[in-house]
Amino acid sequence: MTTLLPIVEELLDAPDDATRARWLLNVPLDVLLRDQMPIRVALQRSGFQPGLTCLATEIAALCGIRCDDGGHPITMRVSREYARLQLVEIARKGALK
Repeated sequence: MTTLLPIVEELLDAPDDATRARWLLNVPLDVLLRDQMPIRVALQRSGFQPGLTCLATEIAALCGIRCDDGGHPITMRVSREYARLQLVEIARKGALK
C-alpha cells in the first residue's frame, strides 16, 4: 500500500467546502491521477458533490482519447470548464465569509 502524499492529507484535513474547492483547483493533475481513490473517498465522506464531479472530469480528461490536434473533444472541454467554474464560485464564496 502506498502512503498518502502530504498534499493529499491536506484535503483530508480540509474544514469546509471552500477549502476543498481551492485544494482541487490547485493540486497537480498527476496527484489526482495517482491518488484518485483516496481523494474520491475523502470527497464522498464530506458530501462534496462538486468536488466529485471535478475529479471525475479531470480523470476522464487525463485518461481519455484526444482529438487529432491533441486537444480534448468539445464535450470534455465544456465539462471540465463547468466543473472548474463551480469550484471557483465555491472557493470565492468561502473567501468572502
